[in-house]
Amino acid sequence: MNFQDQRIFEFTEAVASKSPTPGGGAVGSIVAAMGTALVEMVASLTIGKKDYEDSEGEMERVLSEASYRRKRLLDLADLDAQAFDEVIEAMKLPKETEDQKKIRTEKLQTALKHASETPYELAREISKVCPLAQFVNKYGNKNALSDAKSASWLLKASFEIAVSNVEINLKLIKDETFVSKIRESLSAMKGMIDQCFKDSNIDS
Repeated sequence: MNFQDQRIFEFTEAVASKSPTPGGGAVGSIVAAMGTALVEMVASLTIGKKDYEDSEGEMERVLSEASYRRKRLLDLADLDAQAFDEVIEAMKLPKETEDQKKIRTEKLQTALKHASETPYELAREISKVCPLAQFVNKYGNKNALSDAKSASWLLKASFEIAVSNVEINLKLIKDETFVSKIRESLSAMKGMIDQCFKDSNIDS
């Protein structure tokens, strides 16, 4: 499974099908990658332009990091689908005997942790891209301001998708320490991201 090599029509057809994958997590990763691509575009449209010389050095750094993050986000789309498939496979395991029930529970709990960690990584990657989007909103080429704002809105939506996909798995995980740690980290990320987008003035 390699969604990034699919044409847009093929990917949307796969999402629209009755198959549970690709689902919200993979879509969130693709949307975040598109938002990051817009960050790259605005940076590219700013570098070398008159009146933006003071920010050129930092803009080049933004361009480089955004390119790296975009590729990572695309990888997460595939990883998300794979993690969900692992949950489905664990749920299919037999549960007729006590030993079978024990094995099934252990494998399912492991798969659920993996399935929560993948969208958690999506949220973490978005938290790395957010300051880049903030920078192009503030210092990018003003002729591309709507593109910079679009990047921020896509990233914000993707973060909410990531949180939703983490939570749906955490509700089924019995390891309270694991659940608490993930939720605490997500809460900290959400506070940072909310402030980041507020500072970007995307509502104005």
